[in-house]
Amino acid sequence: MKILVTGSKGFIGKNLITELKNRGYKNIFEFHRDTDKSLLEKYTKECEFVFHLAGVNRPKNEKEFMEGNFGFTSELLEFLKKYNNKSPILFTSSIQAERDNPYGRSKKAGEELVFNYSEETGVKVFVYRYQMFLVNGVDQIIIVL
Repeated sequence: MKILVTGSKGFIGKNLITELKNRGYKNIFEFHRDTDKSLLEKYTKECEFVFHLAGVNRPKNEKEFMEGNFGFTSELLEFLKKYNNKSPILFTSSIQAERDNPYGRSKKAGEELVFNYSEETGVKVFVYRYQMFLVNGVDQIIIVL
């Protein structure tokens, strides 16, 4: 299976990729902020599952929230649509999506894009609103949903 992981250099992305490799997955497309954008198009054409972990949570200015959490999600979905790729998508969000702050509004906007995409295309989507991350030792991650 060909798996696309956005946010591949982030805390969750790095650990997810490690675990996927431990489980024998070899075709992992890693996409992060410094990856050439042309690869996103290639990866969305070929992937069979998407872990959309990329997001902005500590920007230099508030408009980066919407650019990263809504804008990048929109780009990703447009490429998947372009190639009629029906890969399931796991999208990570935050309980902040319920709050009226710049970060929360951007995460909520990203969620709405994903849900609308699912309704429009019939693609299965899974949206997880994380509460917080706790690190317990070097190799263990506890995620509170």
